[in-house]
Amino acid sequence: MIVGTAGHIDHGKSALVAALTGRAMDRLAEERRRGITIDLNFVPLELDGGRLAGVVDVPGHEDFIRTMVAGASGIDLALFVVAADEGIMPQTVEHLAVLEHLGVRAGIPVVTKADLVEADWLELVLAELSDRLALSPVAFGPPIAVSVRSGLGLEALRARLAAHAKTLAPRVGADLFRLPVDRAFSVAGVGTVVTGTAWSGRLAIGDAAQVFPSAAHGRVRSIQSHGRALRESEPGARTAFGLAGISLGDAPRGSWLVAADSPWRVTRVIDAEVGVEADADHPLVPRSRVRVHLGTAEVMARVQVRGAVGPGERQTVRLSLEQPVVARANDRFVLRSYSPVATIGGGRVLDPHPPRRRPLWPVGLNAERPAERLSALLDRRPEGLAAADLPILLGLPPSAAAAVAQADAGLRRVGERWVRDTSIRALGSAALAALKAFHRAHPAARGMPLETLRHRLHAGDPSVECAISDLAAAGRLRLDAGVAVVSGFVPRVEGGEIEMDRVVRIVEDAALSPPSLSELERLTGRRDIGAMLHLAARSGRIVAVERERYYAPAALERFAAALAELGRDRLIAPGTVRDRLGISRKYLIPLLEWADATGITERVGGGRRLRNA
Repeated sequence: MIVGTAGHIDHGKSALVAALTGRAMDRLAEERRRGITIDLNFVPLELDGGRLAGVVDVPGHEDFIRTMVAGASGIDLALFVVAADEGIMPQTVEHLAVLEHLGVRAGIPVVTKADLVEADWLELVLAELSDRLALSPVAFGPPIAVSVRSGLGLEALRARLAAHAKTLAPRVGADLFRLPVDRAFSVAGVGTVVTGTAWSGRLAIGDAAQVFPSAAHGRVRSIQSHGRALRESEPGARTAFGLAGISLGDAPRGSWLVAADSPWRVTRVIDAEVGVEADADHPLVPRSRVRVHLGTAEVMARVQVRGAVGPGERQTVRLSLEQPVVARANDRFVLRSYSPVATIGGGRVLDPHPPRRRPLWPVGLNAERPAERLSALLDRRPEGLAAADLPILLGLPPSAAAAVAQADAGLRRVGERWVRDTSIRALGSAALAALKAFHRAHPAARGMPLETLRHRLHAGDPSVECAISDLAAAGRLRLDAGVAVVSGFVPRVEGGEIEMDRVVRIVEDAALSPPSLSELERLTGRRDIGAMLHLAARSGRIVAVERERYYAPAALERFAAALAELGRDRLIAPGTVRDRLGISRKYLIPLLEWADATGITERVGGGRRLRNA
């Protein structure tokens, strides 16, 4: 369990943590000199039953709200501190807004310095605090009065903390590891050390690791949690990782430590559901510049929104970030104004890697049920979703995300993607339409080259292959030697058999010196000669010796007979064949190569011999 403090400056947060844990706060010399907390402090807290909680003590001064937000990210329970002698103050309200926007589920209100006020005044402060927190979405229990000087209420507070720890369900370990870095420093013999609260998953010694947004790669050398050496980290625990191969400058506060082989990647655009504080001075309007606090990072962003989000309103917006972050669906964040700096709202990530085209807001994108959100995500991505991205886009562990997809009867796993059946069927319809158009334009062609069809469909290869396979299995098209044909299609030529006969006779009459395709086009005036000759060759009326030249079977038989006679008892010289048949080298060389390819002859030095001689 991670416990975080919240509250106004000088209301005794650090003194309370020191009294509970027995450890001094304000580790920095400047903090001790100024008498205020200016950075995050982390200490372990031993609870009844041997449980160990991590405590994050945050600054209360208005100048350090960004540090407070970084510390509050990922806490399970808030100690919401109000001093009895001052009551609710400006940073009390702002810290409460931060806790609410970060989605902290529970808190314990603590009224400190109870020994400095009269009993009647203390009762008024407790009542005021109860009334204010009753309106909060954070589940606050009844306030408890304490004094670090007299010890009043401390044991009762420890008991409340221990009771809450027992109610927390264990975090899922089989998830993608991610840790927002809140501190980084160097240790001799270890290298760079980063600390933070592991938001999800586990990382073990020896694992390859990566830090974003620097994209620096390294290896986990050591792991500690509250001073205990570990072989593997635990989700939801305060953890320090010693990293080999990653420099200190690559991992400042605001970075993200992830497993190197995981699908995490940075994003500069997130679609989110945003709420604006009811007492905000201004609405969020298009192009508003805001500060986004996500994890331990603070980045500037521009708001893209339809109309405006007024005080007390919620709406779906797009945030264009000026620096990259590592985000996941359902991540909570805080929004603060650019200038003057103040907390103005917050929200949750709906789509951490949205399509870059104009935003489409399908029904269900902000639904609670993962199945509805998956449907909305697919509405935005007709080409489907990469299976590896599903845990990030749904905000679920990999096994749970896969189960959501598998339960959807309208989805199919195609290669490494989840695709809607309707998308595959639409591709199939487009394929049939393209084939029919091709047959109309080229009636003599035996079919459309398969690669041409794939290119026409403008979709990912696995989806196209799936659509074509479905059509073939249903008998709606045929695949034949690299071409696709609509079932039932029969190649034909304009003019029918009469025209076919005319062209074949030209080839037959030319004997061993037939015209090329281009020459035939000029002779006949037809532009479909290539398709016509392919069709005639399929029926055996002519034979393709070259890509652009066809011969009649009788002419080839004459050529083969000449080779047989010339090669009966000697090598066949090309010149001898040329003289015997009276053909030029332009025709002779391709014919000799055809004879080699068909097994009549084989090359021997500069001549040829019969294979069966």
